[in-house]
Amino acid sequence: MNILLNDNKIDFSLNDLPMLISGAEKTGTSFFTVCLLANLLQNGHKVILFSAHAAAKEEFRNQVGANLNNALIIDSENEDEFIEILKNIKDLSDRVILIKNIDSYSQKLFNFVKDFRLVIFSGDLDKCAFADELLKNKFNTKIFFSYSEKYALKEPKSLPKYSGMIISGHHNGLIRLDI
Repeated sequence: MNILLNDNKIDFSLNDLPMLISGAEKTGTSFFTVCLLANLLQNGHKVILFSAHAAAKEEFRNQVGANLNNALIIDSENEDEFIEILKNIKDLSDRVILIKNIDSYSQKLFNFVKDFRLVIFSGDLDKCAFADELLKNKFNTKIFFSYSEKYALKEPKSLPKYSGMIISGHHNGLIRLDI
């Protein structure tokens, strides 16, 4: 699945991380996030997927098919188990970690991963218990599929359905999937 920025195909790189992707339910945030991680894997990056919902893991598996050699999908939704798994991954600093559904987890998980460079936080910022702490982090890329009460944009624009506003040093504009 291609990712389009202002209607032009784009591939994200490790330079775009750390990344924050936020959006309310039914805005396309979840599907976009899974597609982004699949894109990073297909471009040769090692990835870890942690999500509160089995559907996201299944969608990721469907998108990458048999190409799971460099992917680690955490089947548990328990953040304590996830932290213990991360502690035992030898090449952790070489892996992109996606924490999907940030609004389902606690400050404890955030505190463990907040200083990692290759991390993507995704979920509804307005429902996230640690949103204020999260927003203190420096993100190379921020994508909003709905406007957040916790993060005010200077010039909000109307967002077409299943499109997000990307803000970064490299990319700015509307981002969406080419479905």
